[in-house]
Amino acid sequence: MKLKNKIALITGAGRGIGRSIAIAFAAQGANIVLAARTDEQLKTVAREIIEKGREALTITCDVASTQAVENLARTVQQKFSRIDILVNNAGISKRSKFLEYEDETWFDVIRINLFSVYLCTKAFLPMMQQTGTGRIINMASVAGKAPVPFNTAYSASKHGVLGLTKSLASEVALTGYSGITVNAICPFFVDTEMFSGPNGYIAQMSKMAGISENETLEKVVGRNLQQRVLEPDEVAAMAVFLASDDARGITGQAFNICGGRIFH
Repeated sequence: MKLKNKIALITGAGRGIGRSIAIAFAAQGANIVLAARTDEQLKTVAREIIEKGREALTITCDVASTQAVENLARTVQQKFSRIDILVNNAGISKRSKFLEYEDETWFDVIRINLFSVYLCTKAFLPMMQQTGTGRIINMASVAGKAPVPFNTAYSASKHGVLGLTKSLASEVALTGYSGITVNAICPFFVDTEMFSGPNGYIAQMSKMAGISENETLEKVVGRNLQQRVLEPDEVAAMAVFLASDDARGITGQAFNICGGRIFH
């Protein structure tokens, strides 16, 4: 077990990629703190983790709220006294033509996708510094490396996540904490509710383009070499690797899981 007895916190853990990472970490021996805004979803994931013989603590939390994140950190400190792995996974996507964005919509995306990474990392990094070891894994996107028309808020937020990841990795190591690594994962489209749900990417882009959802899907899969949408467990497998001791020499990196969509 690569993560035996580690304590891992995952934001956005109620569904999609967050859920898959939580299950994969538990299968590798970690105890999991599940954070998200929907309690019912968290409890469902917690039951799956408990069935694997691991502990699961569920905490409803708006990770874009300073007070909520401070309360989250306090609860984790009281329960476990430490954190070994932080996965900043919470995220949203709200597509629009640039000139038609509502300002509040734009800021919502930035708050949840980028500001939450800042808040959670600021809250939990001190716990890692106390032990001298830790793993911070930020969920970015190929949208943080390539242009994304009609989704500029999301793309801007993910570019920001990559900048934060690289800068923090450097700062942590240069201040004497080389045992703490900071990395990012950059998926292409993953088959989650954010992609294929009623208000997901396919539905939104079909409406904006005035074409069927099947046509939109064909255009999407045509944009990577493997001609397919990814599965959440593929992203989870990379997260397990980055969280493990096998990846102790890797920091400040951004790993593409994109079926050949981009090459940088």
